[in-house]
Amino acid sequence: MYRILQFFKNTTVRLISLALLLLFLLSIFLFFDAYVRQAKKGVSFWWVYRGDKYYKQNKPQKAIEAYQKALKYHPNHYRARYNLANIYVVYEDFYGALDEYSNALEIKPDFTVARIDYALVLSGATFNHDRAIEEYKKAIEIKPKWVYIPFFINNRKTFKYNKAIAYYNMGLAWRAKSMLVGENKFCAREYLNNAVEAYKNALKSVKSYEIYYNLALANQLLRNNEEAGLNYCKAIELAPLNYEAHYNLAILLRDMKLYRDSLEEFKKAGLILDIDGDSVKTRYIYDVLSDVTQKMVQQGDYNYLVEHIDDNSHKDGYNQAELTYVGGKLVVSDEFDKAVLKNFRTCSAKVHFENLD
Repeated sequence: MYRILQFFKNTTVRLISLALLLLFLLSIFLFFDAYVRQAKKGVSFWWVYRGDKYYKQNKPQKAIEAYQKALKYHPNHYRARYNLANIYVVYEDFYGALDEYSNALEIKPDFTVARIDYALVLSGATFNHDRAIEEYKKAIEIKPKWVYIPFFINNRKTFKYNKAIAYYNMGLAWRAKSMLVGENKFCAREYLNNAVEAYKNALKSVKSYEIYYNLALANQLLRNNEEAGLNYCKAIELAPLNYEAHYNLAILLRDMKLYRDSLEEFKKAGLILDIDGDSVKTRYIYDVLSDVTQKMVQQGDYNYLVEHIDDNSHKDGYNQAELTYVGGKLVVSDEFDKAVLKNFRTCSAKVHFENLD
C-alpha cells in the first residue's frame, strides 16, 4: 500500500511540474514580446545604475555612454534622459540638454525637477524667458500624489520646496525680461512687478537670503524704497556676510539721503570684501564711501564723523588687534568673527523703513 501511494504521489508531482513547465513555455510563446521588453528594461536599469555610479565618481563621459546604452534598451527611461541632460549642461551643450529634458517631460509630464531645470536652461542659456516662464507655471501647477511615511518620505515638503524654487526662478526670468525692453518703461515696470509677485510667492514656502535679496533688488528698481530696504535688511539677517545686500542697501540709503546709515552699510560691505581679499571691489566701495562722507560734511554731519572715527572699531566688541594678515589676506579671530556677525546682522536702517511703512 505504501509503495502504491508513493507512486501516485510522485506521479502527481511530476504531472503538476510538467503542467507548470508547459504553461511557462506557452506564456513565453504567447507573451514573448512582453518578456523581451521586461528583460530590456532590466538591462536598461542596470546601465542607469552604472551611469549614476560613474557620475558620482566624476567620470561624465563614461556616464554619458552608460545612459545612452540604457536608452537603447529602454528609450522611455525618463531618469536616464534627465541625468543625460544634466551632464550636457555641465558640458555646455545646452541644446542637447533641452532635447533630453523635453524627452523626459514627454514621458513623465509631472517630473517637476526636470521641468524646473528645463526652464532654467531656456532662460539662462538661450534667453527664451517667455518659454521659461510658461514652464515654471506648469511646474507650479503640478499636483502630485501625496506620499507620507514617517521618518522616510514626505513629498509634501519636497513639493513646497520645488514650488518655491519655481517661483524664485520665475522672478529672475521676469526681471531679465525687464532688462531687455530698452526704453519701454511701462513694460519694464510690469515685468518687475511680476517678478516681485513671484518672489513673494516663493517666500510663502521658503525663507532664504537669495529670495529676499532679489525681492529687494526688484523693489529698488521700481523705486519702492521702503519695501526694498526692509527686504535688504531681512536678507542681511539671514546672511550677514554677503556684501551685495550691504552694498545695495548703502546705495539705496544714499539715494534717500540717509547718509549716516548709508555710511555704516558701505563700511560693512568694504570690510567683507577686504576679508575676502577682493581689492578691486574694496577700492571702489571706499571711493563711494568717500563720496557719502563728503555729502555728510555738506549736510553738517561733520560732528558725527568725528565722533565715530576713534571708537568705530571698538564699539561692537572687537578691535584691530584681532585682525592679522596671512598670505596677503585678512584673517580674523573667533571673537572678532562672532562680533562681526552680531554687528553685521543688525540693520540700523530697519527701524526707519518700518516707520515709513
